Amino acid sequence: MQLRKNISVSEFSWLLSLPDSIEIVCSTSAQGKLCTQVSATCINYTDYETQHKRRSFTFQFHPELLEDLREFNKSGMPSYEKLKNDDGLRMLIRVIYESITD
Repeated sequence: MQLRKNISVSEFSWLLSLPDSIEIVCSTSAQGKLCTQVSATCINYTDYETQHKRRSFTFQFHPELLEDLREFNKSGMPSYEKLKNDDGLRMLIRVIYESITD
């Protein structure tokens, strides 16, 4: 604890604002290999004085995924099977799940 106090009043105080961890919460795979056509990370921070935890999420996806949704008025509602297998929607659900659980 003394070390943390010494750091907090030094020129290195910015170190206390760094994330605790970075976690890949989801990514796509193709032919058994991981790829980043769609991916998301969770960046975890802890305020050591209050023990309050904060999380930030990053996303990467390509606009060609479900590109026909841009023409939703023409394509109609996608099937459940299509939505269930869509990487972008699966990423969204995974991130929602991660954001509401500890």
